Amino acid sequence: MEKPENHATESETLDHKSDESEQKLATETTPESESSSQLSLTQVMEAVDDFIKSLSSSSTDPLKEIPPTVEPFPETVDSLVSKMESSGLGRDETEDSAFILAVNRISKSVMTLRELRLDSTPVSSWLNRASSVQNRAASLLDEEFRHLLDRSRENKKNNNNNKNKNADVSSDSTHESDRCVLQEEEEETFPDFPPESISTLKKIAGAMISAGYEAECCMSYEMSRRHAFKEELSEVGFEGINVEDVQRIPWESLEGEIANWISIVRRCSTVLFPGELSLCTAVFSDDAAIRKRLFTGLVSAVTIRFLDFSGAVVLTKRSSEKLFKFLDMYETLRDLIPAVEQSDSDLIEEIKLAQTRLGEAAVTIFGELENSIKTDQGRTAVPSGAVHPLTRYTMNYLKYACEYKDTLDQVFQTEPEPETKRNQREDDEEYKVSAFGRQMIRVMEHLDANLEIKSRLYRDPALRSIFLMNNGRYILQKIKGSTEIRDLMGQAWTRKRSTELRQYHKSYQRETWGKVLQCMNQEGIQVNGKVSKPVLKERFKVFNTMFDEIHKTQSTWIVSDEQMQSELRVSIAALVIPAYRSFFGRYKQHIDSGRHSDKYVKYQPEDIETYIDDLFDGNPPSMARKRT
Repeated sequence: MEKPENHATESETLDHKSDESEQKLATETTPESESSSQLSLTQVMEAVDDFIKSLSSSSTDPLKEIPPTVEPFPETVDSLVSKMESSGLGRDETEDSAFILAVNRISKSVMTLRELRLDSTPVSSWLNRASSVQNRAASLLDEEFRHLLDRSRENKKNNNNNKNKNADVSSDSTHESDRCVLQEEEEETFPDFPPESISTLKKIAGAMISAGYEAECCMSYEMSRRHAFKEELSEVGFEGINVEDVQRIPWESLEGEIANWISIVRRCSTVLFPGELSLCTAVFSDDAAIRKRLFTGLVSAVTIRFLDFSGAVVLTKRSSEKLFKFLDMYETLRDLIPAVEQSDSDLIEEIKLAQTRLGEAAVTIFGELENSIKTDQGRTAVPSGAVHPLTRYTMNYLKYACEYKDTLDQVFQTEPEPETKRNQREDDEEYKVSAFGRQMIRVMEHLDANLEIKSRLYRDPALRSIFLMNNGRYILQKIKGSTEIRDLMGQAWTRKRSTELRQYHKSYQRETWGKVLQCMNQEGIQVNGKVSKPVLKERFKVFNTMFDEIHKTQSTWIVSDEQMQSELRVSIAALVIPAYRSFFGRYKQHIDSGRHSDKYVKYQPEDIETYIDDLFDGNPPSMARKRT
């Protein structure tokens, strides 16, 4: 990953600032240098550079003594350490750079002389003095390093306390309208280090590593950042998640813990982990191995706790209501992976494994939905042919599941269909859909088969058709109302459902109104060329009886979909009213000529339309509106 742009300039200008530092040091001398050689500090630094270069390239006799110009250098650096102990780093960038350059030189001198293992008393004496100063300088750097790292945490605490106080004041003054007040969230910055602090941290880290204090530097960094991260997570309740309780607490309570877990992991994915990577990259920009090791150590310690919780949740008893929380956790871990890509690959594999287990649990739960539909053996018919609760539950469940369609498709792709089924369906257009789409179709097949069985609980074939129409219409409307379901199921499947609904409609008309229309047939009414009044009277009586029974019965039936209810009534009226009006107009006069004509001609044509409008309301019938 590239260094953040605002830190790159610090690195690029370091050499320029070292020149400035040496120029500044040229005007400064230490008491030690004045008493020994009257050389400026710049000249001493140049002499040290030449000395180090000569040690690295010398192939002549072993060094017996330190050059006079280099001899006072440990005391010079020691003086600079004392000055920095008083003022501290980070106050003057030029002085900081000068100090770092001096520490780098003495460290390089010490390491080079140690490698040569020279047997000389003057050299050993100088090496001991220089080593002592180097240790003192490294201790100062380590202390300043930790101080700068911890200062950010202290500033954040103070800022949080101020925010809390302001929030309390705001809450007290607006408590009556707090439901309507929305606080605008400021964009969160983590970790909150000013650019100059990051620049100083980078210089210190580079100096400590060059001096051979890599372990101490990394330890200080890691400890400070672990504490900072722990505080961040404590603020959002991460410590309240107890993995041991997961198996014991009720699902309703566990849902709250899962929601908290999801919130925390997402915050790590979007804010905390990227922020830590950015800081680590800036401070240790010159060493990718150190950067990766430190970042991996930090995120691993936190992520493993996340994965322990998800693993415990997966082991809880499976049930249909858990599917969506499992999918939320699956997506959360999936989104976590990009945030830890710069860490060790083993951590990423651990996350993927936990994600796979959640996916397998989701597949199992969805499979249990299929089994619950297949094994639903309810033997009580739903009153009035209404939509069955199983249909409502299944379609609402699927509609909600389709909000996770991309995730479920990813999950089901790891569960290939058996080879035999795949060969049987390879030419079927309905099955040329996504992996989750195939699961949806399979669930719908089970639901259709179950509804067909339940329709046989109705003795009346017409009510059986109404039941299948109600449920079929409900399913179709749910599909049409959800773009996700419609896209998954495909147009061919939707057209097939519409065709089935029309068939149920025709079946209802045939079973209910076929015999009604037969009694208005003109065949058999005339005997020897004349209208037979006994036959005609019987025909009107049969019509009245049949229509009364239909109205009485089917007014209690329910068609909850208003459009389908209207379509049914319109189709019945179009079928029955013209036939009755024709029959009524042709033969009523033959009944009116006799006594008790009302006994046979009970309905006027307009009455028929009125009573048809009573059908499928689910209300007790009322014949009081009959025309008198």
